[in-house]
Amino acid sequence: MSLGALSLPTVVAALALLVAWGSAAVLLPAWTRASRAWPGLARTSLLAAATPWLLGGAVALAAILPGDPHTGRFFGCHCLDSMPAWLHLCPVHPEESIALFVPALLTLAVLLPGRLRAWARLLREPLGQGGGAAPRVLELGAPIALLVGWWRPTLAVDRGLWASLTETERAAVLAHEHGHLRRRDPQVLALLRALLAIAPSGVAEALTRTWLDRAELRADADAARTVGDPQQVAAALLRCARLGASTPTLALGWSGGRLERRVQALLAPELDLEQTRPDAGPLDLLVLVALAALGVFASPWLHHQVEHLLNFSL
Repeated sequence: MSLGALSLPTVVAALALLVAWGSAAVLLPAWTRASRAWPGLARTSLLAAATPWLLGGAVALAAILPGDPHTGRFFGCHCLDSMPAWLHLCPVHPEESIALFVPALLTLAVLLPGRLRAWARLLREPLGQGGGAAPRVLELGAPIALLVGWWRPTLAVDRGLWASLTETERAAVLAHEHGHLRRRDPQVLALLRALLAIAPSGVAEALTRTWLDRAELRADADAARTVGDPQQVAAALLRCARLGASTPTLALGWSGGRLERRVQALLAPELDLEQTRPDAGPLDLLVLVALAALGVFASPWLHHQVEHLLNFSL
């Protein structure tokens, strides 16, 4: 394989990764701040996490689908005909990308390891042993109740915490975790974390926490409907807080989320109907398809701008 043939996919991959990482670093913090002002936006966490991937893919596609909006040529290389010295990326002339081969390798060396580590952490986590909301009472060394595993979740409860709860409080805990399972929250959380591997770690954690806050509120609403009294669920939360119950970072657990907000939502006259909406639906899929189609049809314009940036940087 020639250096030109090798350099083109390397440069395109680095360009896609750089655009996806950069857009995640800019767009996702703005989305997180907006979702705190308008909590209903937290429902679109998956859509927000997928957007940087779409942007990176759109720019990569534009780089290898050359065209020129000024000449009316949607696809097809025009660069060497009009400007022989004009650096450009296209499969017709892969050797043109050799000048960017080293910067592309450096970009991949800087950005790719962090993404791979995030995915590796996710893959190393247990798949779970099943059992659903049926608790496995174990010596966990801390007052914890959480779902372990994203594929076949297992509800693990510390023996000391379980022994300290009344039957009503145990029922509230089980109803809450059943709400997580009914909505497939462990699978959604795993998908969200996989998508957010493209983002800087602090950005990914902030967005994940935003989604987790909403997930805990929805599970509380399910528990309140199952138990029949939201005040009992709120009382169980406060009792566990006094016992020191906690949840590890970025996990689905009985004591996760923001305790004050959860208690206030349970004691409100009416539960927020926004909590019943799914994390993704046909409209979200339609938005993703529309964004992907827009990226394809905008490729000549994107290609033209990518060329300007590449030549400006050299």
